[in-house]
Formats: sequence, structure tokens, C-alpha cells
Amino acid sequence: MGNNKYGNIEEAELQKQLDKETGEGKTEVSDNGEGIEVLFKESNRYYTVDKDGNVGEFQEFVEDKYPGDITVGTDGKTLDGSEEHPYEIWCIEDLVAFSNIVNGSGIKLENGEPVQVTTANSFSGKYVALKTNLNFKSKLSYQNSERTDFGDINGNADDGNTLMNEMTTGTGFKPIGLNYVFAGIFDGKDSETGENYKISNIYINYEDDTQLNEYGIGRSIGLFGTGSTQYTIIKNLEISGEIKSVGHTGGIIGTSVKTIENCINYATITGNNMVGGIVGTCAREIINCNNNGEINIKGTPWARGGGGGIIGGTEGETIIRNCSNTGNILGNTNQRAGIVGCAYGDTILIDTCVNMGQSSAGICGMQRKSILEIINCYNLGECESSGILREIQAGDYNSDIECNIRNSYNLGKTQNVGIIANIGYVSKSVELNIENVYNAGECKSAIIGAIPGSSITTLTIKNVYYNRETSQTVGAIEEGIQAYSESEMKNNSNFINLLNNNIGDNMSWKTWELGEDGYPTFE
Repeated sequence: MGNNKYGNIEEAELQKQLDKETGEGKTEVSDNGEGIEVLFKESNRYYTVDKDGNVGEFQEFVEDKYPGDITVGTDGKTLDGSEEHPYEIWCIEDLVAFSNIVNGSGIKLENGEPVQVTTANSFSGKYVALKTNLNFKSKLSYQNSERTDFGDINGNADDGNTLMNEMTTGTGFKPIGLNYVFAGIFDGKDSETGENYKISNIYINYEDDTQLNEYGIGRSIGLFGTGSTQYTIIKNLEISGEIKSVGHTGGIIGTSVKTIENCINYATITGNNMVGGIVGTCAREIINCNNNGEINIKGTPWARGGGGGIIGGTEGETIIRNCSNTGNILGNTNQRAGIVGCAYGDTILIDTCVNMGQSSAGICGMQRKSILEIINCYNLGECESSGILREIQAGDYNSDIECNIRNSYNLGKTQNVGIIANIGYVSKSVELNIENVYNAGECKSAIIGAIPGSSITTLTIKNVYYNRETSQTVGAIEEGIQAYSESEMKNNSNFINLLNNNIGDNMSWKTWELGEDGYPTFE
């Protein structure tokens, strides 16, 4: 740092100094996109040093003697994809080969030699385990970052085809399940520490994809492209980087998954229609997942499109539980929210979720069909339209719609309404139930905004409260809604007791306690 006029660590200078201290050739210094990695060759340990000279914990560099072959472990034993002996991902070569096998094209390696993949393999019922952290910009995540035997992956056959360049330029990494379905179980859990392994600096760019369907929507893109709502399970994984497409786009998977559990996204996600930090669209269960990346929906959404911190749009029955969002949800549609962009399906349950990012709505952008249940949820983020649900609007004009918002609250500032901004045109009927809910966020209308032409056939407003000092009006519906002062709601055990007394026999409702900001929150 002293030798650099800018006062920070430089790769070449650090290598020079280490050669003096340890002996030439004993260390290897390289930039990994997040800092500088220093490999001590004799011990196979490496450290990451940031520009300020802070040194991270050491990690072991594990040599994979069979890179590009996920059927052989580092000990040379054959793996069969069972739960006891899952296929193993130890390096970028393994991840690329895995993708090629699922997609039915490209190269895998056998005994170090390239073999052409000619048949797609869905890995149905098979287990695949990520065995270490991978960083697409780190030489240490490749067994040989300069190898060219995988050929052209990034769509530029004239760039030399070195593997790291293929992964970080052009179209970048090819999603697992780009053209065919992945139907297996992928697990990123460290068996010793119990922590998630990380895939860092992933780069996927299909914004110029020419394979569009009749609606002008491209293929599903994410680390995984397309899965199966019957079989695909992805769990215990953290991802960062950049993912862009003209299709359904998610940080972990683009479309169709049975269960995603314990996954975290830090990547910036950009897509045209259904865009989510974890899933683009169509998941049966999303459990214990977090989005911290920025989400951008660029296209004009058709039908069920939307942008969400967790999922862009739901299809069929969906459970989203114990999830959170801190990323900003941006784009060309109001169907944007911290958790679900557009709720479309038979039954959608959003349970124990929180939004802290900026969006159109805190929890759900739009309900377009059937039953939506929001329970034990809250919003702290700044929202354009509403703190909980932006709009109820018919997606299927022959459907009855039921919307339930229970045991939830909003503290985020909104430009419009605290809980529901708009109940639009629905040809049949709407059953709306709001129970044990409060709004103390700054807004124009406290609970419900406009109701233009809707047909609310059943309305229950029960134990609903708002802060009269932060809301300009109560909203379009006043009956059953109680106004409180800030002092009556904040740092007040009586108000907490009131909320808890309203729970009754509802065993799925969480109990309330005093939050750090003085307002009631959940235990």
C-alpha cells in the first residue's frame, strides 16, 4: 500500500513483495473480481485481500483430478447420483459440464479428454452437490482457467475460447436447463459447517436471445433455466453476479421448481416478463429465501407478468414462507413488489415475509386470480403504491377472487396507500378480509385506496388500526377501522396486548412484541 500512490493494494506490487518475502514462485496472486487472492502453493491455502489490505479467512484449494467429470469424486470413487453418493461440483469445469449434460449439447470431460454430449439428461431423482465456493472471476475456481477444450460457449467463436473468458463475456454461463428440464435435487450445503456454498460473479446475458415464443418472450434464464414443479429441488445456495434475459428470469431459476429452500440472491436480475430474485415464475414452495439484489423488469408484462424480490409471478398453488427482500424492484410495470410481483393461481400463501426494499408494493404487486393469503407479513420499504398489496384485478373474468390480509402491518412510507392501493374491475366477485392489521407508515390513505367499479360481495374489516398522524385519510372504506395516535401505538404495551388478544384460536398467526423502533412486530 505504501508503494502505491493511491494507497491501496495492487496485484502486481503484492506479487512482487510476496516473492521477496516467501521466495519466487511460492505464491500466486490474482484478481478475483472482489479482491486479490493469494495462493500459497505448498499448503494449497489461499486468502482474499481487499484493496484496503484486510485479509480474509484462509480457504483450502482442493485439486480436482477429474475436472469436467461430475461422476467421479476427488478421491477417484465413482458417484451414482444417489443421496449417499451425489454427483459432485468442485470447480467451474464441473459446473459447465453439468450444464452441458442437462442441455444435451457441448463438452464434458472423461479421463481428461473432451467428449461431445449428444443426449439431454434431466437428472430426474438424482442428487447433485456443490462442494466448494465458486467464483467465475477467480482462477482458483477453475482447474485451468485458460483451457479451450470446452469450445465456444459464450457465442463468440473468435475470442480464443479460454474458459474464464467464455464464462465472463458474451452470453457467459449457459443456464442449467436452458433447452431441457433439470428435474433433480441440487444442494449447496457444506456438510461440515452447515453453511451455504457460494457461486460468485456469475454472468449470464441472454438479452439478445432470438428464440422468442408467440408472445415475444425468450427462454427461461437463471443459474437454472427450467425445472419441474413435480421434481426439482434446489437448496442451500448463495449467488451473486449479473443475470439478464428477454424471458422469465430468476437468480436461482427462471421457471418451474417444486421447492427452493434456504437460498440467497445478491445478483442483479434483469428480464422482460416474470422476473424474481429467487424464481422468475412457477414454484410450489419457496422457503427461507432472501433477495438482496436489484430486480429490473424491462418489458411490458402480458397477463401474469411481474417483478418480485422473491418471485416474479406465481402459477398454480404456491407457498412462500419465511422470505425477505432488501433489493429495489424497478421497471416498467406496477406489478412489482418486494415478495411477489403477480399472484396468479389457485391458492397463494405468503407467510412470515418482510420487504425492506423500494418497489411499487411491499408484499404483492397484483392479485389476478383465486385465493391470496397474506399472513404475518410486514413492509418497511418505501413504496410507490402500497405497503402490502397494490391491486386486485381480474386475470380470469370467470373467477371468484378471495383476498385475505391477516396479522400483518406496514411501517414503510408510501406515495399512496398503507395496505391496499386499488380494487379494480372484477367481473364476478371479490371476498376481501382484512384482520388484525395496522398501518403506521406515512401515506395518503391509511388502509384501502380506490375502488373503481369492483364488485366486493363480501367484506370483513376486523381489528384494523392506523396512525392518524402519518395518514392523511383513512381511505375508501372507513367502517371498522380505528384511528390511533402515535403515542397510542408506539412503545405501548396496551396496543401490543390488543393485537395479541385478537389472535384467538388462529394458531398460524404469530404473536406480537415490542420492536426496536417502538412499534409492534412479531416474536
